[in-house]
Amino acid sequence: MKHSDFRIGTEFLTGSGRWRCTDVGKRTIAAIRLNHDDDPRWYNGPPYAVVECVFDEDGIKDCDVAPKRRTYDDSGRTEITRVRWRIKPQKSKVTRRPVKAKAR
Repeated sequence: MKHSDFRIGTEFLTGSGRWRCTDVGKRTIAAIRLNHDDDPRWYNGPPYAVVECVFDEDGIKDCDVAPKRRTYDDSGRTEITRVRWRIKPQKSKVTRRPVKAKAR
């Protein structure tokens, strides 16, 4: 991509995933990574809850235009796994010991 292709809100792809442009400077752009699909509130801003990264002239060259509709997982993971959590209640063991008085 070229610097002139970027506008605020433009989504693009790099080797590390999908990004959204948040600011366009004279020679750089700022963007947030779109890897929190489970909760879109991460992308409300500015200020954003996720870190903004700056792409310089060399980084901009490595960007590709993102398709408007996501047809695959952009996180870079090869496989999505679901983890099930089961909370087991723990019995607390309270032992009472007599307190020894300090000798004076």
